[in-house]
Amino acid sequence: MPDPDHAVPDSADPERRARLRRELTIFAILGGFGLVVLPFLVYFAGAATLGPYEGGLGTFLVKLYGDFVRLTPAALALLLGPYVMFQAARLLTRPLRRAWKASKTAT
Repeated sequence: MPDPDHAVPDSADPERRARLRRELTIFAILGGFGLVVLPFLVYFAGAATLGPYEGGLGTFLVKLYGDFVRLTPAALALLLGPYVMFQAARLLTRPLRRAWKASKTAT
């Protein structure tokens, strides 16, 4: 049973809720792109440059999503790559964004 002293009311910290909503939206968009669109782009780019995949698109998708469920590093990197790369870019540019915000408030 949850401790009522640590319960967070619905109206608590609207900025935190807005940040959480923004992060979930970013994950949904980039995760959806990585899980739905990117496999097709990879398949068609591979078919155009290397020739057709043995077994076709269906076999490619079954193998890719099967590897994803088994947590194969290559499948994880491909399907979650857009979200991970976006977060890495945010992490690397964080000091720059803080410096820009500080200089903007100082003027």
